[in-house]
Amino acid sequence: MSKHDQNRAEKRDRLLRAGLDAFTETGYDNTTVSDIVRRAAMTPSTFYNYFRDKDALLEELLERLADELLSGLKKVRGEASDVEDFARRAAQAFFAGLTGNKGRSMLIKRNLPLVRSLVDHEALAVVLETLRTDIGSLTEGASERGGDLHYAAVVFRAGVVELGISLLGQPGAEIDKAAGFAAAMLSGGLRVAGGAS
Repeated sequence: MSKHDQNRAEKRDRLLRAGLDAFTETGYDNTTVSDIVRRAAMTPSTFYNYFRDKDALLEELLERLADELLSGLKKVRGEASDVEDFARRAAQAFFAGLTGNKGRSMLIKRNLPLVRSLVDHEALAVVLETLRTDIGSLTEGASERGGDLHYAAVVFRAGVVELGISLLGQPGAEIDKAAGFAAAMLSGGLRVAGGAS
């Protein structure tokens, strides 16, 4: 990477961090581009060299989050013995990532309506598809039950997100208990829908 490219990457990362900090402190809706550039010690024109608006900055943050989630799912998939074990491990990793990072917890709390609305965002669609594929690969009869697998992935994702939100700021968050519940919910739902391993 050339010095010029490295400098551009560093500026972009600085803007992303500043945006994340501003969204955490004042909320996405209350944050302006001026707030972001002030935190990054840059000018508005520099911001617009990298992002068309704060929505584009959010989009990149979501793409990075999707990469992080996919990496976590890949690790879990390699360790899981069956669909319930996969679901438990995936939920545990997600909950630990939420509750173990005070800044991330505050970001979610401050932007809860936005967080809930972004679950179906295009940048995160690959996470849902990966969940569906992973659940299918660990479930008997997956090829005949494509619709059930999609529903299972959607319900599991929604349940894990809401359980994770409920764990924020709780002293001694019950990660293992919540993860076990999410896993039982998924495997029980698949059994009711037509039999799972």
